[in-house]
Amino acid sequence: MIVEYFGEIYQPWYWYERQDILKQGQNRGILSKDLPDFYNITYERHFDDPQGYDILTVDPVIYGSFSSRLSHSCNPNCQTMIKVKQSTQDYSIGMFATKDIKFGEELCFNYCSVTESEKEFQSAVCLCGTTECSGRYL
Repeated sequence: MIVEYFGEIYQPWYWYERQDILKQGQNRGILSKDLPDFYNITYERHFDDPQGYDILTVDPVIYGSFSSRLSHSCNPNCQTMIKVKQSTQDYSIGMFATKDIKFGEELCFNYCSVTESEKEFQSAVCLCGTTECSGRYL
């Protein structure tokens, strides 16, 4: 494990409400329509969780660690993994090495991001430079 990925946790209705407000600002010309910065991770709470099944979003923009700022690569040396402490049902997201990392080597992971916007997709040019590069990080 390299570092824990943490931040504010949002239920879907509240996360999408926030996203709608941002889109309204973009449509009114108050906010830029350029490709937005995004650092969030979405994860599922298990079906047998006492709090019930849910999909939650972790937003590390204000209260996150450096793990949210790692670069994208189509051939990454890190990946995120969800852990659940059985006794308390507490969830954590860890950033783990997937192979040996040499001193001075950049830490990176595959964003595995999706978008509904063709413009965002076209703007999300991947610059990882690996032979496995897909050309886009969305």
